[in-house]
Amino acid sequence: MLDRVKEIITKDEGVIVKIDEWGKRRLAYEIADALDGFYYVWYFEAMSKTLDEVMRVLKITDIALRVMPIRHEKPFGFKQPQAPAPPAAAPAAVEQS
Repeated sequence: MLDRVKEIITKDEGVIVKIDEWGKRRLAYEIADALDGFYYVWYFEAMSKTLDEVMRVLKITDIALRVMPIRHEKPFGFKQPQAPAPPAAAPAAVEQS
């Protein structure tokens, strides 16, 4: 399932910044008869349609018990390629008197 999510993100030119694997932990409450679960925290930058597709895929699988997307206000530092800036105008000559 992790490979499928990576594929969805990178297919739409998204960038996976970091994946934190917290490992197996006790759930706060029982979910679908499970007392323990594996926690993963994904940090990625992508279009909103990519997040929609990731959420759709995770919701229809039995592997993911809970999914919670959180939007960060500050970007992670990944910058999209930009067109080169136009050349700066030459400074005006200063007349001396």
